[in-house]
Amino acid sequence: MRSYSLLVKSALLTCAVALSISVQGQCRSFAKNKCIPELAPYKFNETFNAAQLAPGEEAEVGLTLYSGQDYRVLVCAHPILGEVNWKILDQNNKVIFESLADEPKHFFDLKAASTVPVKVVVWVPSKGKGAMVHVGCVAIMLGFKE
Repeated sequence: MRSYSLLVKSALLTCAVALSISVQGQCRSFAKNKCIPELAPYKFNETFNAAQLAPGEEAEVGLTLYSGQDYRVLVCAHPILGEVNWKILDQNNKVIFESLADEPKHFFDLKAASTVPVKVVVWVPSKGKGAMVHVGCVAIMLGFKE
């Protein structure tokens, strides 16, 4: 009985890992096909930051901006989620930029005066009670000018 239980647990773990890899692959494909083109004329920095989110959930990613460099920060969400909220915070948690779902802006361009860490926080607005809950990919992309 014990070996059967271990076998079932092992199979469940394998399925969970496979599902996670499949979901990340779908998210990566979405970002590559839909989001990277929206960075133009900025060049994608090749760092992939994405998460599967549902209404009411949030994700955060830290980025380093280097002195004198021009950047575009882009937040790209799967259409099933609708518009998402996002903001860029400096190292003191001061808001540099904020986009809310009722007045969305998908990207923000800036020039770093000095090398600084920033945080991008994305959250999906909650839907009303009884609304169907959808999970979708949200990608945070960073582009730079050459």
